[in-house]
Amino acid sequence: MNTHPSAAVPLLSQLRDFDGSFDRAFTLVAFAINRHLIDHMLRTARNLTMDDYEAMIIWGVLAHQNIAHLLPPGSVPSAVLNDKGRLDLTDQGLRPLRLRDIVQITHIPRETVRRKLDLLASQQCIERTPRGWVCSRARTEPELRDFTRESVRRFLMAADEVMRTLRAVEATGPAANAPARAASLRPATSLPDAASRVPPALERPAARGQPDGPRL
Repeated sequence: MNTHPSAAVPLLSQLRDFDGSFDRAFTLVAFAINRHLIDHMLRTARNLTMDDYEAMIIWGVLAHQNIAHLLPPGSVPSAVLNDKGRLDLTDQGLRPLRLRDIVQITHIPRETVRRKLDLLASQQCIERTPRGWVCSRARTEPELRDFTRESVRRFLMAADEVMRTLRAVEATGPAANAPARAASLRPATSLPDAASRVPPALERPAARGQPDGPRL
């Protein structure tokens, strides 16, 4: 039985006011996200493409586009993956990219893309087929699996840091203090029995034949 129902709730829906929390925590959140992105790019280039950032981008685009049609949004592992967490497919199931496709997606000059494709092929990162370029499986196990394992761990740590910051803002920010602030701003006449009290100086004069009431 699921004892943590919040785990099934999208992270954004766990915040009462994402935009408000983000604006009040902007610098901390931006720092955490930027640190994670830069760290990931540096690790990828240093460990996988020998500090070649253009080759890194091209390889990453191929890795995504080759199988994006097989992994629709909302896919669950049991429906699309085998017991090893891999897709059961042959190279025929991959969607190759042509040179001009990669140029259009990356905005990297055509000649540079051509040279980087040849470089990646020489490193067994990608392969050329009659229909275009696809990623090679030669480097997937164990190198890419171990690298991706660490990448996911760091990503979850970054996401946890961002959520802690946003929740802290919600717990201490204007939204959290709104009820107390609203109570402090209520007019005095809204307090119990205050409306029934009339200042003595404003009481109406006594009726004729009755003792005079207080006078101004």
